[in-house]
Amino acid sequence: MELRPWQEAPERDGLLLMAPHELSAGRRAEVLRSARWSWVHLTSAGADFIDLAEWPADTLLTRSWRCYAAPLAEYALHAVLTHEWRRGTPWQERDTRSAPAPDAPPVPAGASTGGGTGLWGAEVTVAGWGAVGRRLATVLDALGARVTVLRRSPEPGSPFHQTSDLGRALDADHLVVALPLTADTRHLFDRAALGRARPGLHLVNVSRAAIVDQDALTELCAAGRLFATLDVTDPEPLPTGHPLRSLPTVRLSPHVAWRSRDSDAAFADDFATIWAALAAADSSAAPDSSADPHSSHAPGISHSPGISDVSAPGVPVPAVPAPGAPAPGVPVPAVSALGAPAPAVPAPSAPTPDARALDAVIPGLVPPTTGRRARAAVRALLTPGRS
Repeated sequence: MELRPWQEAPERDGLLLMAPHELSAGRRAEVLRSARWSWVHLTSAGADFIDLAEWPADTLLTRSWRCYAAPLAEYALHAVLTHEWRRGTPWQERDTRSAPAPDAPPVPAGASTGGGTGLWGAEVTVAGWGAVGRRLATVLDALGARVTVLRRSPEPGSPFHQTSDLGRALDADHLVVALPLTADTRHLFDRAALGRARPGLHLVNVSRAAIVDQDALTELCAAGRLFATLDVTDPEPLPTGHPLRSLPTVRLSPHVAWRSRDSDAAFADDFATIWAALAAADSSAAPDSSADPHSSHAPGISHSPGISDVSAPGVPVPAVPAPGAPAPGVPVPAVSALGAPAPAVPAPSAPTPDARALDAVIPGLVPPTTGRRARAAVRALLTPGRS
């Protein structure tokens, strides 16, 4: 693959890979305005860095929807287990117990090697049903936890209890926030909601700080009513004297839950999967006849705010094609890491995917980029002679 800095992009029809969290708001705006991009792929799971209301109609927008699911779920699991065993571990450096009397049982009734209770039978709510929420719920269920999923509408056939009731979601031992930040989810867990939470609830946030009322959470943790493990705060990092830094009921990490051995390049797998889905989409489907891509009748993915890997409750997740290299004959674009554009390799024989097919197969597609928008962007990328 060929890497180029964004400053060398063509004036139009370029492809941009951007790490929005590594750029200031002003720098992001500069990069996005520097060319008429056909496709912008975000290395982040969330698209809250982008003003979707002002997004150009002819630019495809996608995100890395899957590559952070494993490390984020692992972080959340570690946080839950650490909280469960916060009063002691089940092992010791060496056995300090006295030798038992000849007629004593090997483990007296009531004896304990630690203060933890573990996950078996614990009630855990997973807020969000994207790749992170699904993976975490499966792991928690395997360890014997009773999992409840917070989402807008139930999924038929789901093995997990589902609810859209915040009160029910907060009546748990642990709550893991794995939602996108949108207008609907900002301060979803506000002062009123947190005040109704089960006393002793442990809140884990691996998504965005603004989904939770941080001031209210701080006060409730200071009062000993709630516990929290936060990988995200507002601002990041917190001021030196912020109470969250010193509360014994709070654990903080510096926005590192997404990291893994392969995290620095993992987004490239998501990008390659999306590219393969675009190039292999069924071109024989019926043409897109919608007059207005903003219309509620437009085909494909809805314009709901579930635009992140940590999807909002009720937002459907498209079927995910198997990762790996594109099929033989599928053009592979020259791509750049963390903000550099890369023109696509011209593909004279590549079919132009139909909009409806695109909506059905593109994982990581960010609304409102649907229907005609996706088709126009892909046509620009796959037209011979364009880069």
